[in-house]
Amino acid sequence: MADGENTEREARTEGQDDSRGEQPDPPAEFHMELVDSLPGGRAVMGVEQEGTFTWLADRHHVSRQAREELLDQLTRIVREGWWTQNWHGR
Repeated sequence: MADGENTEREARTEGQDDSRGEQPDPPAEFHMELVDSLPGGRAVMGVEQEGTFTWLADRHHVSRQAREELLDQLTRIVREGWWTQNWHGR
């Protein structure tokens, strides 16, 4: 983010359990930040850095309710094992 840019950040981390007795995957982690603007007039974009995934959302296009609902859905997807992160080549 640019210096002085106003952002709101929320993070969620979920671990995946494996009922087959294998070692569980490392926890998936994602964040969401409300920002003042995004390139190209986008409302939402994802930014990946090793170890985390951040959703950037333009506060003028994404309501607080939409942000909360998206985070709830992402948490469910991770909890149910539909989203894993392979940061270290596992």
